Amino acid sequence: MNPVIVTDVRYRMSLPVIRSLGKEGFHITATERTVCKKGSELGFYSKYTSEAAYISDAEKNPAQFIADLRKLSESCNERPVIIPVGITSLLAMCEKHAEIEAFADTALPPLSSIELANDKSRLIPFAESIGVPVPETTFLKENETLEELSLRISYPAVIKLPAGEMLGLSPDERYKIVNTKEEFLKSYPKFARYGGDILVQQYITGDGYGVSAVFGKNHEPLEIFCHHRLREYPASGGPSCFCESADLPELADFAVKLLRALNWVGVAMVEFKGTPETGFYLMEINPRFWGSSALAPNSGCNISLALCRAARGEEAPAFTSFTPQYKVGHKMRFLLQDLLAFPAYLRRSSSKIKFALSFVFGLLNPRISDGVLDIHDIRSSVRYLKCALKKTDSIVR
Repeated sequence: MNPVIVTDVRYRMSLPVIRSLGKEGFHITATERTVCKKGSELGFYSKYTSEAAYISDAEKNPAQFIADLRKLSESCNERPVIIPVGITSLLAMCEKHAEIEAFADTALPPLSSIELANDKSRLIPFAESIGVPVPETTFLKENETLEELSLRISYPAVIKLPAGEMLGLSPDERYKIVNTKEEFLKSYPKFARYGGDILVQQYITGDGYGVSAVFGKNHEPLEIFCHHRLREYPASGGPSCFCESADLPELADFAVKLLRALNWVGVAMVEFKGTPETGFYLMEINPRFWGSSALAPNSGCNISLALCRAARGEEAPAFTSFTPQYKVGHKMRFLLQDLLAFPAYLRRSSSKIKFALSFVFGLLNPRISDGVLDIHDIRSSVRYLKCALKKTDSIVR
């Protein structure tokens, strides 16, 4: 039967989990919180979903959330694997990991590790201490005025919340690029209201790159997948809307080194930014399935299956070097977001006609896959379009 319970199926990144495991013959139970807006539960509409169930909100009622997972697990014919998709579900499960292991298999990082990974004010110095390159980062010092801080930093700079996702904020609410002292002084107070040590980092030029991995319970990677962000929405810095699979051995080494040091178990995506000429720098760790995770199975890398293997106890040999086991150079887009990003990229292009033609030809290229829309899973694809056009909470997550 191979039962798998997938949480938070309102998020678009739940679909590649459901689809890739469904194709492997797993029995998928898709779950969503009872307070979710009806019709936005994308995973309920996938043809690969065997059952659908509402459960309690992991943030508002974590004890009942765990109790509901137990009840679902005990209804399975055999011990299931539980895969949390959303951050609040992941945190609730990490906190009650020992309790969950009594009735289901999971691959979860230690709670202390995920808390460190989610807090950039702690992650940046930790990564730097083990030799992972990080952007120059500073904070408002004790007894220092905001005016004084504005004078000692270089521009452009980036203001970041240390743990913005934990506050339920969208990417464009979690950080702000500022180009002048005046812009910095105007923007900083908007972040300071959330409390904590607000980060001010040097702005790193170049593209975004991701190293995604699934670590077994011996803290070694069972699977590694790398990708290159080609376009983002918003274009000033946001989730990927056009990306490709890549061969990034140097970044894979950094990511494995960092996740090993965190005693990681389960899935994570380590994000870097930079260029081969200026070097690459750590941006953040996403401790769950990331927004463009559909690119992995579309390129031949079944991250979700590796996560099930890790949950069942499979361990990997010690990592020594990275060699891609998937198709390198496979491109994927999120159609709606890519269309929205088009005007900004057109404006910044040095050859607007060339870019426009390349964009149009890309839309017609059947070799470029979509991150959500799939003719072989049409009901969930249509439901996503309806949700996106209505601007529900599944549009850009």
